[in-house]
Amino acid sequence: MSQGGGMDFNLAEEVLAVIPTDTYEQLDLARKITSMAIASRVSNMEGKMGRMRAKMYEKDHIIFELEDKLSTLQQLNQDAESRFKIAFEENIKLSEERDSLAMTAKKLSRDFSKVRLKILILFALIFFF
Repeated sequence: MSQGGGMDFNLAEEVLAVIPTDTYEQLDLARKITSMAIASRVSNMEGKMGRMRAKMYEKDHIIFELEDKLSTLQQLNQDAESRFKIAFEENIKLSEERDSLAMTAKKLSRDFSKVRLKILILFALIFFF
């Protein structure tokens, strides 16, 4: 059914029955309906925004905790790296000392063999001559 000039807006009979016939009253009703729709939309968006803010604060808190953990782990890594470097350098020194002692032991063994040989020769000379 149409109202006001024969235009059909596909509105139900019940809706058409309550729409005022005066065009200014129709515009006022349309403004009120639009205001209600906008207010409802704004309210819904504010609710969503509040929930999104809460999620954002929660994620910010998680980020803060993760950054704190990262900082702690980086410090632990630096400490471990420092201890490793010290142990590695000490290991190098000990290896060098071991090699030096092995060379000294070889030299002393050769010297001992020479002295022993000289002693044997001296004893042989003393007893056989």
